[in-house]
Amino acid sequence: MKKMTIEEFYQTPHSELNAPSLLGKSEVVINDDGTISLIVQTEKNHMNLHGSIQAGIQYLISDTALGIFLKHIGRPAVVMDGHTYFYRPAGLGDTLTATVFPHKLGRRVGNFSAELRNQDGKLISEYMFSVMFNLEGR
Repeated sequence: MKKMTIEEFYQTPHSELNAPSLLGKSEVVINDDGTISLIVQTEKNHMNLHGSIQAGIQYLISDTALGIFLKHIGRPAVVMDGHTYFYRPAGLGDTLTATVFPHKLGRRVGNFSAELRNQDGKLISEYMFSVMFNLEGR
């Protein structure tokens, strides 16, 4: 297992991370089993008006984890389709971990899932992604 900040992974300052900079301080974990995890400590600006973490922030965490996985394996891609399944709310101060699992790594298309869990290991939400790999010149 290898841990690093998201800035170290991308080798860029926090201010240049674009959308992932909205997550605040986050940590990338390259797991021994080949999966990638992104760990985010929730902050006040992640909250919705109902007192839980906004669904778009949860999606951003998982989508960012997918982007990190794709960069790690050297397969740039764009998401073609994504499905979200919400199970329970996340709250202020929760530590959320999105772990990406590859299911198909084809020549043109890949399928992945991501689980978003809190600090107690409880499943907050799941994501299913289909991506099209960048086929330069095609």
